[in-house]
Amino acid sequence: MNDRAFDDTQPPGDAQRRLAVLFGVVFVDMLGFGILLPLIPFYGVRLGLSADWLTLVISLHALFQFIGAPILGRLSDRHGRRPILLLSMAGHAFAYMLLAFADSIVLLAASRIISGFTSGNLSAAYAYASDLSRPAERSATLARISAAFALGLTFGPLLGALLTGRVDPAAANLHAPALASGVLSLLSCVSILWLLPESPRHAAGRREVAAGLRQPHAATLEQPAFVRWALCLSMLVIVFSAVRETLFALWMHDKFDFDTFTIGAVIAAHGLMVAAVQLFGAGRLAAGIGERRLVLVGIAAYACSWLGLSLSSGVVTVILAMTFSALATAVFATSLQSLLTQAVSDAERGGVLGALQSSSALARFVGAAISGTLYAALGPDAPFFIGALAMLPALWMGRSLRRQLSLAGVAR
Repeated sequence: MNDRAFDDTQPPGDAQRRLAVLFGVVFVDMLGFGILLPLIPFYGVRLGLSADWLTLVISLHALFQFIGAPILGRLSDRHGRRPILLLSMAGHAFAYMLLAFADSIVLLAASRIISGFTSGNLSAAYAYASDLSRPAERSATLARISAAFALGLTFGPLLGALLTGRVDPAAANLHAPALASGVLSLLSCVSILWLLPESPRHAAGRREVAAGLRQPHAATLEQPAFVRWALCLSMLVIVFSAVRETLFALWMHDKFDFDTFTIGAVIAAHGLMVAAVQLFGAGRLAAGIGERRLVLVGIAAYACSWLGLSLSSGVVTVILAMTFSALATAVFATSLQSLLTQAVSDAERGGVLGALQSSSALARFVGAAISGTLYAALGPDAPFFIGALAMLPALWMGRSLRRQLSLAGVAR
C-alpha cells in the first residue's frame, strides 16, 4: 500500500471533533440539495420543457461537475481542503438563489451549470476525512461522511414537501424550497469559516513540499491502470444510477399518480436506509468481508433494485426495490473510494477522488441525458430493466478490479 504512515501526533479527540464538524457541514449542505432533489424536474415542467429536453437541462449539473471536479480535487491537494469546501458551499448558495427566481430556461440552465461546477464538496470532504483516518479505519470514516450526504437526502425531500404542501408537483410553490436551500448552503459556509480549520495532515504535506522534502503529487492520468479501471467501473454503474435518480420522481408521479408528499416520503425513506447502513453497517461489512467484495455486493444490489422497480406494482414493491438500492448506494461508492485511497499516496488523494467524482459526474450526465429518450421511446419501466441488465458486465469488471487491487497490494 502506498499510503504514508498515519500522523499520530494529532490528538484523537481533535480528529473526532473535526470529523463531527465536517459531518454537520456536509449534512446541512446536502439538506439543501435534498429539498430540491424531487422538485428539480418540475421547474422545467413549469417552463414547458418536454421530457427529453427536461432531462438534458437537468443533466447540465453533472456535465459541469465532470469539468469542475478534477480541477477542484487537484486544487484541494495544492491549496487545502477548506478553501474548496468554502467555494463549493458558496457556489451552491448562489445557484439555489438563482433557481428561486428562474423564470426562463436560460436561468434554469445557468443554475444547473453553477451548482455542477462548484460541486467539489464531495471529493474535498472525502479527502479531508481520509487525511484524518488511519488506512484500517478509512472505510468506516468515509461511510460516516457518506451518511451525512444520505441523511441530507433523507430529510431534505421531507422538508421540501412541507415547503410546497401536499399538492400536485406541477402546481407547487417552487420559490420557497430554492430559497431555503440557498440559506442552508450559506449556513454551511459560515460553519466552515468559524469551526473547520485546514486538515492537519494536508497542511503538513504542503510544508514538506515547500521545504523540498517531498515532490508534489503526480497527475491523475499517470496513475496505475487499476485506477483507470475503477473509474470505468464507476462510470458504468453510475450511468444507470443517474437514470433512476433523474426519472424517479417523474416515474412515481406518472405511473402511480403520487403527490409531492408521497414522492418526498419515498425518497426520504431511501435516504434513511442508506444512512443507517453507512452509519451502522458499512464499517462492520468492510471489516468482515472486505471492500473488494463489497464493491461486487453493491453492483448485485443495484441490479436487484432496478429489476424490482421495473416490475413494481405499488408503493410497497417500490420501497422493497429501494431497499436494495439503499444497500447498493451505501456500500458501492464508499468501498471503491476506500480502495483507491489505500492504493495511492495521500499527496495524490484529492486528485484521485476528484477524478472519481468527475467520472461519476460524466456518467450522471450521460445517464440523465439518455433517460428522457429511454423513458419516452420505450416506456417508463424500460430504463430500469436496461440498467439491471447492464450490471452483468459491471460484475465482470468488478471481479477484474479485485484481481488488479490484490496484485497492487491492497489487502481487502
